[in-house]
Amino acid sequence: MTISTKWNSPQLLGVRSNWRGRLGDRFLLCLGLVLMGYAVDGRGFAYVGIPPLFVGEATMLAGIAILLCTRNWAKLWEMPQIIALSAFVALGIARTIPYVDSEGIDAIRDGAIYYYSAFAFVVAGLLIADPRRLATLIGYYRKFARAFLLLIPIIAIAYRFGHEAIPHWPGGDVPMIQEKEGDVMVHLGGIVAFWMSGLAGPMPSVWSIVLAGEAACMGVIDRAGLVAFTVAMLLGMAHNPRGKIGWKMIGAMAAAVVLLAISNFHVEIPGGKGRELSFQQIVINVKSTFGDAGNDGLDSTKEWRTDWWKDIIADTIHGKRFWTGGGFGLNLADEYGYQVQQDHSLRSPHSAHMTVLARMGVPGLVLWAAVQLTWLLAILDGYYRSRRNGDKRWSGLFLFLGAFFLAFLINGSFDVYLEGPMGGIWFWTVYGIGIGALRIYKRNPETLYPDMNDDFVPIFMRNPERRRDRIV
Repeated sequence: MTISTKWNSPQLLGVRSNWRGRLGDRFLLCLGLVLMGYAVDGRGFAYVGIPPLFVGEATMLAGIAILLCTRNWAKLWEMPQIIALSAFVALGIARTIPYVDSEGIDAIRDGAIYYYSAFAFVVAGLLIADPRRLATLIGYYRKFARAFLLLIPIIAIAYRFGHEAIPHWPGGDVPMIQEKEGDVMVHLGGIVAFWMSGLAGPMPSVWSIVLAGEAACMGVIDRAGLVAFTVAMLLGMAHNPRGKIGWKMIGAMAAAVVLLAISNFHVEIPGGKGRELSFQQIVINVKSTFGDAGNDGLDSTKEWRTDWWKDIIADTIHGKRFWTGGGFGLNLADEYGYQVQQDHSLRSPHSAHMTVLARMGVPGLVLWAAVQLTWLLAILDGYYRSRRNGDKRWSGLFLFLGAFFLAFLINGSFDVYLEGPMGGIWFWTVYGIGIGALRIYKRNPETLYPDMNDDFVPIFMRNPERRRDRIV
């Protein structure tokens, strides 16, 4: 027998009848397709469009226009995360405007680390305007996970082994297919956390084997991505230590490592800077993550990065740029003498945190930390509250969002990731979903339970007084 309550009303479950609602729904669908393109094709997809307006910027502008047409979006300002983010964006704009005349489009593009946060405002605003959209987005991601696992091996093999045959975008030197293994590992971490959260439902063993195999192959090339994936998986296992998915993953990955060790299998990865798919490479990667690996290539890359960061710290925290940073538009690789590209295309110091510090000074770094911490602490609080109250779907959602978010931050701490659309748009979209989810959980927690009946009722809904206490 279906529960007869206000959340089964036509206003909550009925078809949207106004054009604003339909427009917002269609935008989220389009955004999902754009995110799929970035996840699967990486930098290759980022160049879809007509310069200087590419697909990411076009989607962002459309989202802002749709948000302004949406009712109740001003409720965003009731969330402390939005206030912290707004302050960060305001400082970013202030450190960009003085350099637009001299640096032109480079100053604007360098500001991607803050202006892609528009996706957080848009997504959070659309969710707050209509809480039903949260369940829709979960459904989109469920489909994305399987499609991604099927497509990414094809893309990775095509890019690594057929790089010379891939056509390039007109007017540039960017191949139409270009994916980074670290980016892939972040998404694999998100998928494994999603599965362990329980939001995906029962998963056949074959999918666990596929995911484990892809993580093993990609992790050989990228250490930061491997750490991001591992953290996401461990958080998922901490959420559900008795779940089968995590142990299946560990078993499949352990079997793959043992097989590599016994077979003495070696395959050099084209364009992998001397790295290969082998047991020895796995050992070297693990050693280099926690210390010196005895490998000149890996150790020198790590030293090059840390030396650059030390120079930035000396110039800001201990130097003349403490309050202002160098601003947006300055080529940080040229400025500090760490340029490794002949076309001077490297502009950021392989760490989002160092990028913020170098360009916005210590005040910018403090605001950046506030943006992350206010979100993470709120998600953690939501997780514990929902878990204590028996809201399995909500605790699973907060676990997934938190683990996915951390995977982005970890990879962005060691690579130029959040400064571009491939990582930045995904990162800020997850941030926006988190803000929307936090508010919906306080105001409309029934949103994730459209299938409620007498046999399945969350604990907090069985006790109206308890629900009222939580919402207040």
